Amino acid sequence: MKIKEVCAQTGLTERAVRFYLQQKLFSPQTQRRGGRTWLDFSPADVDRLKAIATLRKAGFTLEEIRSMTEDYQTNAPGAAFALRQRLREAITSYERLSRTHTGEADSLEGYAALLEQEVKGTPLPRRDFRPVSRLNWASLLETAGMVLAMLLAWRLYAFLWDALSDVSALFAFAAWNPLMVLLPFAVLVLPIALVLGSKAGKWLFRHFEYVP
Repeated sequence: MKIKEVCAQTGLTERAVRFYLQQKLFSPQTQRRGGRTWLDFSPADVDRLKAIATLRKAGFTLEEIRSMTEDYQTNAPGAAFALRQRLREAITSYERLSRTHTGEADSLEGYAALLEQEVKGTPLPRRDFRPVSRLNWASLLETAGMVLAMLLAWRLYAFLWDALSDVSALFAFAAWNPLMVLLPFAVLVLPIALVLGSKAGKWLFRHFEYVP
């Protein structure tokens, strides 16, 4: 079964399926054809992906789901207990907020002062102090794709020009004039190479940039 069929049956995006595969939450069979490796999804893989999606929606972490795939009988109780603890903490946070209303303060600082005792001892969310990449990977991959496509196009163009120069006196004569060589490349070949490179970079970003 191909990945598009899997997406249609599970309701997941191709990006999500590849991410769960990258996280080793399931292991489809692989086939070698034409020097390339192809994924072959089974009905059991579809069932596993549906289960993963359900558990993620319920609040289980990737690590907890992975532990259950490795040994369900041993690890499932602990994972479920950890989720109940997180949900209990979330309910406690909700109850704290429900006791304090924004109308009781006239500024952000005033509202924070009302909440201070309610959240005392609560740690900051991890994302607040975890380093975040400032790189724009979508733009970087697109630019890299365009540069690579331009270089490959130039190599191919130069090869064809040399080959034609060997069989045609006209091309051999034109090769002495750099403008005659560069102008067709800049007008015809380069725009096509840049478009193809841009599409290749965007394709790579869509297929290999994963999010939990």
